[in-house]
Amino acid sequence: MDSLQQVTAKLRVVKNELSNYFNQILPTYGVTPIMMYTIQFLRRTPEAIAVDIANEFGLTRGAVTQLLDKLEQEELVKRKPHPVSRRSLQIHVTDKGLELSDAVLKEYNAKIGQLFQGYTEEELNSLRQLLDKLPL
Repeated sequence: MDSLQQVTAKLRVVKNELSNYFNQILPTYGVTPIMMYTIQFLRRTPEAIAVDIANEFGLTRGAVTQLLDKLEQEELVKRKPHPVSRRSLQIHVTDKGLELSDAVLKEYNAKIGQLFQGYTEEELNSLRQLLDKLPL
């Protein structure tokens, strides 16, 4: 196996392990991965409407409606009239949703941080520099 194949194989393992960490944390907070991904998307896209969520995650409009109903029921998001389009509603993350998101990410980042406990500052800097080169 050449170096590129080894790196891509290792990145797949890392990706799977990070997904596992995320999935282990979420039940404590009573949310599913798609609920959390939606909250994060809405934090990055404060002008979002339902169709934006459907396009981002490849969901049907019906699935988005059910998702938003659940998020609104849990008081994590709020639908408000769109300032321009009378047929659309903007979706905003509530303070409770922001607090939940911050708590999940704090715990998730701490869990990821455990992976790097044995690394020196120099090793972490080298890793960060290599990751910064990725065209993401």
